[in-house]
Amino acid sequence: MFFRLRTFHIQQKSTKVFQVSFLKKIIGGSEPKQNDDYSAYIDLDKFEKDIDGNADEPAETYVKIAIFTHFDQITTLKKEIYDGNILIVDISNIKQDERLRNHLFNELKDVVLDVHGDIVGMKDNNILVTPTGIKVDRKKIGGNY
Repeated sequence: MFFRLRTFHIQQKSTKVFQVSFLKKIIGGSEPKQNDDYSAYIDLDKFEKDIDGNADEPAETYVKIAIFTHFDQITTLKKEIYDGNILIVDISNIKQDERLRNHLFNELKDVVLDVHGDIVGMKDNNILVTPTGIKVDRKKIGGNY
């Protein structure tokens, strides 16, 4: 798994790709090379290998990722919260379906109220849902998101 650090590109409708110049002004730096090499990436696999030895150890709470696409998934999501797990729910597939989106929000909100957890939107397409005893601090710790 690689994350790009150095360059930020936007694709216009005309399919012309250009570098965003204001980023260069804000964070500084030089023009990216045309022949990009892997020195601009962080290889997260080597960091994951360091902690893979603990993968078999059970945990009290898990962070689980869910991609919500259908009404039938609500029961499973609610069960995960009742079981004490933290959910990051991707709602990008239902963003245009206001009725289903509101139904999901109301169901998750009811569970959160029941277990005294927390629920918060993350950017445009994700919801963070926490179980009993875990609250989300809405204050940012430095930097811009």
